[in-house]
Amino acid sequence: MQDFVCDRLHTCCFTGHRSRDLPFGGDMRKQGMKCLASSLQMLIVEAIADGYKTFISGMSDGIDLICAQLVLELAKSGRYGDLRLICALPYREQFSEIVTTLDKYKYSVVIDGCDEKVIISEKSDRERYKKRNQFMVDNSSRIIGVIKDKSFGSGTLQTVNMAKRAGLEIKMISLEKNPQLYIDTDDNSVTDKLTLLDAESLPL
Repeated sequence: MQDFVCDRLHTCCFTGHRSRDLPFGGDMRKQGMKCLASSLQMLIVEAIADGYKTFISGMSDGIDLICAQLVLELAKSGRYGDLRLICALPYREQFSEIVTTLDKYKYSVVIDGCDEKVIISEKSDRERYKKRNQFMVDNSSRIIGVIKDKSFGSGTLQTVNMAKRAGLEIKMISLEKNPQLYIDTDDNSVTDKLTLLDAESLPL
């Protein structure tokens, strides 16, 4: 971690809830999750258009892995120039926390395809995720993610509050304000534009 160097002004990090707190448990076969992934992709493409070339994922299941996969897909397309994906692992053995076979596969693909891995803690200490979140905020000027109303203790809320205090540009999709994300249908008419939360409306 001490040797990591990036252009903070052109680096964007991701935050968001784990699969269990996403619509349909993060099942990408559901239309609501497809809509969410498409919206995240649009925010990433928008960031690229604004000059962002480096993206940091914290590599937890759910939004972290979805966004990391999207960056890799955009990089492989060759349409967006040179993009860098940084995997910020809270500790070296993070893979052991990934539960499902599918998420283990996604994790392995992202790790193999990323440009750099940063190990925040060598051991599984209690502060490992907080340190990872602070590392991402300290090395970014924009944050993209997904948030829902949760009780005290949400790592996503912690990261957003860190970002707000640090003055990052915040692009957060609200699950509560976008009921279309919970629609299980292939109806192409479900195209409502997602509501983003601005920094002033986020809790601190």
